[in-house]
Amino acid sequence: MTNALELIRVELGESQVEVRLLDLAGLGEVESLAAGYLTSAEAVEYAELRHPLRRREWLGARVCLKLMALQQGRIGDPRQCAVVKDPRGRPRLVFAAESAAAVVPDCSLSHKSRFVCAATSSAVGSRVGVDIEEVSPRLRRLADQFAHDRDTLLGSRPAEERLAILWALKEACSKVVGRGLAMALRAVTCQEIAPGRHRVVTGGLELSGRHTVHGGYAIALCVGTDLPVES
Repeated sequence: MTNALELIRVELGESQVEVRLLDLAGLGEVESLAAGYLTSAEAVEYAELRHPLRRREWLGARVCLKLMALQQGRIGDPRQCAVVKDPRGRPRLVFAAESAAAVVPDCSLSHKSRFVCAATSSAVGSRVGVDIEEVSPRLRRLADQFAHDRDTLLGSRPAEERLAILWALKEACSKVVGRGLAMALRAVTCQEIAPGRHRVVTGGLELSGRHTVHGGYAIALCVGTDLPVES
């Protein structure tokens, strides 16, 4: 079952952080996949989802993260860990008693159209956020909601790609901070300091940002260390 699924490695150059993509088209028959990957508590949550696309995205993100844990040797069965949300809505990977020695200090999930994306950090004390955004004309209509003149990207690239990179970076930042949709993306400033490397600043916090473009999608990662304790 797990061998039939292929994760796409995303190289972002951030030590102690791994990022993978999973193409939802390769999931196959989702109900049997759910039975093999979800704990009983996760299966209850999955059953409450009604929209077919939402069910596929929700399941795909968890399959991607658990398959990473399998490949990292942290577990022997996908049902030996569960994805839960902390009080701020950030995902955490919790391991069953038989895998109690396994630890993933932080993780993050994202999805867009055909892809789901997951990131794991092995650095204690770090927080990560990952986001994937399709390069699309619709971002031009939304640009005033998230981009501003203080954002800088190196070199020349199409406007839609530029906007997708900025959107993904700012969403990844919001996931590190733990504010999600409540965060004003225009309050985040992104400055590319070297190709694919960014200084991402919001509310007095400075994060390390990375990005790449894969198959018409911008993938961004933000990493923070020594951040204020979440409440």
